[in-house]
Amino acid sequence: MRERIGLAAALALLSATGATAGEAAIGELIGLTPVEVRARLTGAPAATPLTRGFEVARDGGTDAYFTLDDLAADPAALRRRAAWRTHGEVSSDAGAPVCRSRVVAEPRDLTVGDPVLAFRDGRLTAVLRPARPGLRPPAPPHENRKAYERWIRQASLGPFQARFGQLPLEDGVGFLGRWEAARLDGSDRLLVDCAPPPALPAVVRPAKRPPLNESDMQGLALAPFAIRLPAINRDRARARDRGAATLAGLSVGQRLPRDVGLHARRDGLRWHGSARPGYGVLTVDLGGGKTRNLSDMRDAALVGVEDGVVRWISPPGGAGPGAGLLCVDAEGLAGTPRPGCQGWGIYRP
Repeated sequence: MRERIGLAAALALLSATGATAGEAAIGELIGLTPVEVRARLTGAPAATPLTRGFEVARDGGTDAYFTLDDLAADPAALRRRAAWRTHGEVSSDAGAPVCRSRVVAEPRDLTVGDPVLAFRDGRLTAVLRPARPGLRPPAPPHENRKAYERWIRQASLGPFQARFGQLPLEDGVGFLGRWEAARLDGSDRLLVDCAPPPALPAVVRPAKRPPLNESDMQGLALAPFAIRLPAINRDRARARDRGAATLAGLSVGQRLPRDVGLHARRDGLRWHGSARPGYGVLTVDLGGGKTRNLSDMRDAALVGVEDGVVRWISPPGGAGPGAGLLCVDAEGLAGTPRPGCQGWGIYRP
């Protein structure tokens, strides 16, 4: 009873400050749709756009996986995350709430990590702990520059590859067996609390111009190349619109044209074939927002295709595999093993 009173007081305080909070036991949510789960935890109207989850064909149906953060996020929060991922300009979105989600287990200890909600044919079946990569060895001394650089590039094998060098989900739904996080108990509770964004600090202009720092010097060194920025931003915007339309037109179980790999680059797509006949991964260039960064970081969605049929779709930043997995070689080192991979294992669609 004391715990219930404490929660009620906390919710009242949040309401008084313009914030909201929602909490529910996992058992109470089983069988609900993603929109219904979100409404229970955040109060969001059903018409609020819902982000797309990591979708996988399995046993004649479709599984969809959402991190709780993504499921609870409103459109403004999703735009901010996309801007951060692609080094774009972040809109202030004044008034848009900032939400945090977590698992609350008895005796109300906060579990580290963003839980993943698993839906089967549109209904919640389980809540999983996050899929985590394996442990990395300790870092070597900085003085051993070669060993230290290799350590930085060394990836950790996660659940979406059976071994390094493979394409994501090359062994089908084997990732489920490697997902080291077991199901959470039905008595565990999911908590989402949302609050207005913190006020931005006032800009205080110094009385005297400070001397140039290292960042300023780097900016001056790149200044001659800044003429490329308008063209980069136009292309990022085109790719964002075209990629969003392409992704919206793809669905698990859909049969693709036979020549999709041959003409992929023309449509903002890139095809990566597997050593296993009939399997490959298609990437969709989702561009990015306006940026002042010449590196032109972009979002990319991954689409797993087997014998011409879409088997899974993984949007960027969600619960599924990311494009960086395409840039890990057979030794587990991030680099340039496939087209689109740059430098330290960064993928550009």
